[in-house]
Amino acid sequence: MTILGGWNLDEVKGTALPQKVQTDFTAVTSEIVGADYEPLAYLGSQQVNGTNYRILALQRLVVPDTEKKIVKMIIHEAIDGSVRLVSVSRVAL
Repeated sequence: MTILGGWNLDEVKGTALPQKVQTDFTAVTSEIVGADYEPLAYLGSQQVNGTNYRILALQRLVVPDTEKKIVKMIIHEAIDGSVRLVSVSRVAL
């Protein structure tokens, strides 16, 4: 199903990410200093000169006595196979 902005809503089955998305998620988040991320749900994909993946994740800042936050992450995989983090935004609950 495609929604506004060209996002395809992929069927979510539990909390596991599709293998390719998990690989890209691990590659991108392993380079982030000061925060750890745990994927909670795979929300979909978008074709834009490569592929964007939207992921709901738990963010843990690596500082004493910090609160945990639910965040939405967008990871881009370019046509050449390189991956990068596009955005991390807090989800209002």
